[in-house]
Amino acid sequence: MNSKLISVLLVDDDEDDYFLTREYFNDLVNWKFDITWCATYKEAIHAIQNKKFDLYFFDYLLGERNGIDLIEEATTLECEEPMILLTGKGDTKIAVEALRLGAVDYLIKNELDPEKLERTIRYALERTSVLKALRHSERRYRRVFEESNDFLFISDLEGVITDFNTSACTLTGYLPKELKGKNILEIVDDPSFGMVWDGIQDRAIQDFEVRIATTDGEKKYCVFSASMEMDEDNPYVQGRLHDITARKQSERERLFSEKLAVTSRLVRMLAHEVRNPLTNVNLSAEQLEMELVDEDQKFYTQIIKRNCTRINDLITQLLQPSSSSDIVLVEKSIHSVLDEAIATAYDRVQLKRIKIVKAYAEEDFFIPLDSVSLQMAFLNLITNAIEAMDEDKGILRITTRIQADSLQVIFADNGSGISQENMDKVFEPYFTGKKNGMGLGLATTLNILHAHHGRIDVQSEVGEGTTFTVSFSDKPS
Repeated sequence: MNSKLISVLLVDDDEDDYFLTREYFNDLVNWKFDITWCATYKEAIHAIQNKKFDLYFFDYLLGERNGIDLIEEATTLECEEPMILLTGKGDTKIAVEALRLGAVDYLIKNELDPEKLERTIRYALERTSVLKALRHSERRYRRVFEESNDFLFISDLEGVITDFNTSACTLTGYLPKELKGKNILEIVDDPSFGMVWDGIQDRAIQDFEVRIATTDGEKKYCVFSASMEMDEDNPYVQGRLHDITARKQSERERLFSEKLAVTSRLVRMLAHEVRNPLTNVNLSAEQLEMELVDEDQKFYTQIIKRNCTRINDLITQLLQPSSSSDIVLVEKSIHSVLDEAIATAYDRVQLKRIKIVKAYAEEDFFIPLDSVSLQMAFLNLITNAIEAMDEDKGILRITTRIQADSLQVIFADNGSGISQENMDKVFEPYFTGKKNGMGLGLATTLNILHAHHGRIDVQSEVGEGTTFTVSFSDKPS
């Protein structure tokens, strides 16, 4: 909980919009705000000159003037506190101009909700705190530099890292002695990044999305920002990598969940509509079979009955992904569930002569789980890995570890991999790359993991293999 009282200046010439925005602030129960409202541009300038606010929200439309003018004038008045622009619609040009002039972010009014507001406020205050610390003193700069959760670094113009904070090692997995002297271009796994870096002497790099490779082969998505600075006559680069992997994964999972929910509703409706006439067909076939004397004619009724059964089984299979919401979670060892899943896959492993390497943490982990459904989720991942690997050459490594207070279970294979084109589709129901697949395995797995308050991430390279990382947010006991 943020116990500090945050003084906010909200500039909006529409009183109804002001009341609505204030209600969103009131919904942030973990924060304390003192909100001052200005309805005119002139009043806002006077309030900014007093320099008594911690946070500024400017509406874009302010009569004859606008929020862009206000940001520019506030910057001229040496306003160092975060400024956020409120717009009525998502105009990219307005947003870019606001950020260029000194705003830390912008929000679209009709898309505003308490969650977005809190995230923006948190980001704005943290970013401004870092920037102010860098400006005010070397001592405060060093403290924030070391305590930041972002990868902060100093490098020469070629990209060779000369200084960095602890989070840099946490994010990448490198030891301090390995990271010092390493080139930032070697860490960023993006073919276009070199061209962006080459232009840093002419303009700063702002929030450029990149992917980095950690020492254990994991790929993480980050937002990269950097600028060239001068220390007397010596130029250097000061930069930041902000990890957005969890945010991107959450967005993907939300999208997949929405698709799964819509698909499940559609399938349930179709199942109901199909099963009713199917029952009539099956009953009619049974009645006809009872009345037939000729055994050759009964052959055809048996075909009808067999296919009715097959269609019914297919409908049951299609409905399977929606059934995991009824599971009951009980405290149990994650390692025992993994061992059960591996044992179930034993025949497939033996037939294909695949090697499974268990790299469990020394400590066993106990979390709330449903052993039957979670075993099914793990078995789906193991089975997919087995099918993707070559006979006699396949190695599946299953690892458990604690990472940032979350329990992770990692399934890493050296199989055929997944193309970038299909990476965003792998969890979609009924999408499959297999000849005889239904496309339900990973959709079911995702649904089961959501029921366990878990998440799953996939990273893959064609011809190199695939890694599925399952994370459980509750710290295990």
